Amino acid sequence: MELGISGNPLTFNDDDDDYLSAESNGDVEDVTFEIIDEDEELAAGFYFSLPDMWLSDFDHQLTEPLCPPMSDQDFLRYYSFNPPSVSGLILIPKFTPQRPQLEYVSLIQTQTKAADFSFFDSLNLQILQSCNGLFLCFSQPSQLYHICNRETQHPEVLPTSSFTTNHFALNLAFDPYTSPYYKVICVQKLEPQMPLHQISIYSSETRTWTFPDKPFVAPGDIDFSDGVFCNGAIHWMRRTTKGLYFNVEDEVLREMPKPPLKEGYSLVSCEYFGECQGHLYYVVASPELPFLELFEMKEDYSGWFLRSVIDLKALAIDFPIMGRRSNSPHPFFPRYECDVLSIVQGHDDEDLEVILSAPGEVIAYNHEKRSCRKLCDLILRPDVRGVWYRVYSSYQVL
Repeated sequence: MELGISGNPLTFNDDDDDYLSAESNGDVEDVTFEIIDEDEELAAGFYFSLPDMWLSDFDHQLTEPLCPPMSDQDFLRYYSFNPPSVSGLILIPKFTPQRPQLEYVSLIQTQTKAADFSFFDSLNLQILQSCNGLFLCFSQPSQLYHICNRETQHPEVLPTSSFTTNHFALNLAFDPYTSPYYKVICVQKLEPQMPLHQISIYSSETRTWTFPDKPFVAPGDIDFSDGVFCNGAIHWMRRTTKGLYFNVEDEVLREMPKPPLKEGYSLVSCEYFGECQGHLYYVVASPELPFLELFEMKEDYSGWFLRSVIDLKALAIDFPIMGRRSNSPHPFFPRYECDVLSIVQGHDDEDLEVILSAPGEVIAYNHEKRSCRKLCDLILRPDVRGVWYRVYSSYQVL
């Protein structure tokens, strides 16, 4: 399976009249196609940076078809212009009495057309994971797993012959900047009452399952269904005292550094574990403290360092809906209702934005500027007081 992800638009010098920026308000017909068509690499980069609505018009103006067919080398070379970036978040409420309604939160301010995810419901597919534009889904009627590309809307059935027990977890690994193929990592518990596990790998290139390693003993509190793919490895770290990560290419399993939990507090938990632009992030929360701590993994995996402290008390001044109405002294009821949904790159390359949900709305907190803004209102009513969602990243793909 090949998948392309569009990066930031190409721009040209203001004094160069021969070119038109992909962000221009002008018509696509105004582009000087003769000049672009003569430079294959320039044409490819320009093509991949165009908004989706322009692609068909641009194709008709080229003297020869530009993209298809593409070799694997062309695929990797063309899509290496820009690193992948999240264009939006798919939110599915965790706790609802009826079938949860999917919500989409755009992270692109210029996006005017709402993303369409209706095909998931039309095919009775439940989203389990997302990874760089691909989705791992499960079909309840067929009891089969699928790999989905939202743009093509043609899910591939995942062969399940490798699953020998009912106790297994699947993790999707896909990096379009290193390979046009994806892999699925399966971790099986061999005995229900024993901590012995086995890893198997499915490759979309060979369409086969392999067993690269011997069984291993895993921590009892680790959740293998909640992995994070970053820098070619699947990481399992959320809410465990001993994290693990598996390098997909080298097929080596290693231990993660100790989680950065605060000492001296009885109720400290991992509020978020994820990645952004090749960096791992870990958010620590405690009902006893009015702030969140954002940690980043060191590049050599030697440990964590504190990146930011998010003052929830200050945040609640701008968003008073976060303040909990209940005065219950119970320690499991924090003073502020919010949940970390994701960490994304801000408008400036150096900025980080922490995306949080509050009752009825989604907030973006800028780590560098210590500022916040509301991204959108949610379908789930504020009086429901729901802030917990399953979160899946969406990418603009061609």
